Amino acid sequence: MKIIQVIARLNQGGTSRWIETLVTGLRDMNHEVILLSGSVESNEIEDQCFINLKATRVPGLGRSVSIINDFKCIFQIRKILKAENPDILNSHTAKAGALARLAAVGLHVKVVHTYHGHLLYGYFSTLKTKIFVLIEKMLASQTEALVSVGKQVCNELVASGIAKKDKFYVIAPGIVITSKRSRSEARNSYSLGADAFVVGWLGRLVQIKRPDLLMNIARALPEVTFLVGGAGELQHAVTTNKISNLKFVGWASPEDFWPACDLALLTSDNEGLPTALIEAAMSEVSVVARNVGSVSEIFENGVGGFLYQESLEAVNLIRSLMEDKSALSRAAREAKVFADLRFSKELFIQKHINMYESLFR
Repeated sequence: MKIIQVIARLNQGGTSRWIETLVTGLRDMNHEVILLSGSVESNEIEDQCFINLKATRVPGLGRSVSIINDFKCIFQIRKILKAENPDILNSHTAKAGALARLAAVGLHVKVVHTYHGHLLYGYFSTLKTKIFVLIEKMLASQTEALVSVGKQVCNELVASGIAKKDKFYVIAPGIVITSKRSRSEARNSYSLGADAFVVGWLGRLVQIKRPDLLMNIARALPEVTFLVGGAGELQHAVTTNKISNLKFVGWASPEDFWPACDLALLTSDNEGLPTALIEAAMSEVSVVARNVGSVSEIFENGVGGFLYQESLEAVNLIRSLMEDKSALSRAAREAKVFADLRFSKELFIQKHINMYESLFR
């Protein structure tokens, strides 16, 4: 098959890992894959996979909205579609999904859109959210198949009226941990004591990820070291705080980051199926996470990981696991078993191929 993948931008984060795994996996199985991407924002770092995957830059496809540039972008994508005549067009992220699907109207190409999460809560006002749902409902009617990263995300999209459930495919990420540092090596690289209890937080420093909750939890647990990896628009505000037990290390690979941690923490208001937590689980690190999106599908609550809603619950969970090392070790082993079973690259690629092929049947 000839497949065009379209995404707004390839900034460092879980969605870029998804694209990298998907494109390399499809190419390894002799499918022709063309990747289109826009540019990252000024406060973001472009992932190396843009170069590694030989992506094509499409001006105006980035995150920012501009009516003139967006229309130009639609015509540019349509020109590429006509020239390449692919079997499948698979769009990712909200803006790229809108522009790519509009560009494909009337062309002989099977259209798929992937929801790596959604914008139904935590992002916009009620009015803007209703407009988003209306637009997505219109676009879904022009789309042969929709992909959701998790069951809960799928259910929420269906409940919003965007599309019926029979149009959705649930495909969990395929995660590959290529190598892993030893605990001592990882801790030495971050100047962490061998006996320190370390909680890791890895992600974009933006409002939806709620780094302010991370800071509140850190203040309540001065005896715990919080290792913070990532960057984003709130980076300066967060890194200039005076919380002594927060240690910022910038972007780090999961292979380097998670072996240094005793626990993984997620504080977001909204998520799809966060790659960082899956990478933590595969690195045999248990998780304490807010119960949002499809996070609960990464582990069973109380088995491999622990869900919370309010910051005080997270504080109590972390303190309890710090005091009960046997429970922490057991949860870490369970997390890895569950993640290895559900999030293999092979299963991820095969589910995509099965979906693509089904569109021709």
